Amino acid sequence: MQIKTIVSGIAALALVAGLAINVSAEEKGENEKPLALADVPAAVQSAIKQFAGSNPIERISKESEDNKTIFEAAITINGSKQAIEVFADGTVNQTEKQVSLKDVPDPVQAAIKSLAGSGSVDEIVEETSDGKKNYEVEVTVNGKKREVHIDANGKIEKDEGKCEHKGHGDKD
Repeated sequence: MQIKTIVSGIAALALVAGLAINVSAEEKGENEKPLALADVPAAVQSAIKQFAGSNPIERISKESEDNKTIFEAAITINGSKQAIEVFADGTVNQTEKQVSLKDVPDPVQAAIKSLAGSGSVDEIVEETSDGKKNYEVEVTVNGKKREVHIDANGKIEKDEGKCEHKGHGDKD
């Protein structure tokens, strides 16, 4: 009798865990969906078109963040990867642009060079939100990846991934 109860309990637990994993995967899948320009509200289309100009729109996705719907479009302009995040009402939340070290202000260059030291600067993304520019920088030092956010004055605002080690199997 006890074995039957234990087996029933384990089966019920497995069923619940399976359902929770399935729901979580569905929510994650719904969190970001690829879309066509025609699938987004007219105000969002207008903002994306204005940002892209005559450049082709590579990808549009829809995300839900803090109970707000955000549409993100990826575009390559003059060889530079760029993105725009737009709220459903057409308000631009943020733009992103991949830049090189020579393109950032001197204080930001100094902060990046100090951060990277003898390592490598892997990526610099200029983010503009509310008229303010910030820089998301990824460096590799001694085989460890590090991502930081630097303001336009060269001050490190956020430091992520101090201990992430770049292994031989990594694509980066």
